[in-house]
Amino acid sequence: MSATLAIVLPVFAVILLGYGVGKTRLFGDEGVKALTTFCFFVAIPAVLFRAMAQLDAPSGSDFTVVLAFYAAVLVAYALAMAVGRVLFGLRLAEQALFAVGATYSNILLLGIPLVVTAFGPRAALPQSAILALQSVILISLTSFIVEFGRGEKSTGLGAILKSAAIALATNPIIVAMVAGFAWGRTGLGLHEIVDKSLVFLGQAAVPTALFALGASLTRFKLGGDLRQVAAIGLIKLALLPALVFASAKYVFALEPLPVAVATISAAMPSGVNAFVLAMRYDMLIARIAAALVVTTALAWASAAALLAWMLPGLG
Repeated sequence: MSATLAIVLPVFAVILLGYGVGKTRLFGDEGVKALTTFCFFVAIPAVLFRAMAQLDAPSGSDFTVVLAFYAAVLVAYALAMAVGRVLFGLRLAEQALFAVGATYSNILLLGIPLVVTAFGPRAALPQSAILALQSVILISLTSFIVEFGRGEKSTGLGAILKSAAIALATNPIIVAMVAGFAWGRTGLGLHEIVDKSLVFLGQAAVPTALFALGASLTRFKLGGDLRQVAAIGLIKLALLPALVFASAKYVFALEPLPVAVATISAAMPSGVNAFVLAMRYDMLIARIAAALVVTTALAWASAAALLAWMLPGLG
């Protein structure tokens, strides 16, 4: 367990430092936004480009892990909608936002740093594949259900799918992954100068992402119906990882590494895009924001427990 805590606690210590500095308003909203933008557009794409360029050709399990992950996520999404309706009497549009808060994982700012620290570069491909489709699937699905639930005809399925395709094609994370994979298939390798430049940027990615995550949490406050917040947290940190693990290990019979990567990714706290959707539709804003804070605060314990359980099986 001490070895697991040596992986997990430094990660969350940097988040806590970011939270503390964020409370002082030393950076301000624009400073925090700049840190997040640097991670999203520069540092993390550099890590993923280099990792993808140096990977061998993907095996079947690298693609199957995506099916295993999202099969479980969609089941959890449906269950969360049912919980929102049966226990809390939420309307259809509110159910969708409740569900995305309980199933959208913070893979980018927390999942990648934690998984790379724990498992090394070999985990990059399965997790990158999971990350690539998360917004496309969950944001598109949630937007469609919300629009349908609100009875608005202005945004049809075609418009939502078109918007998702444009977002996919212009997402720097996905562009970096595809470009890195394509470059790796040329067999040319990375020039020493390019490789060292990517390494330098990559060294900044993990601490900057974690610090920015901590600082951004100061912008959210606990609020709304705390019973709903607790339900979102329980689904996000307990039910979803359990479903993903069962799907990856028993339904799709994957190897230990992709099972571990998928499970840890599912165990990450609620992602900020869930809050963005709540803001966009002006629904459940306080509850989603509170869930983001609470799940992030608790994720260190669940992540440590999962790593302590799974690391010995990876050899």
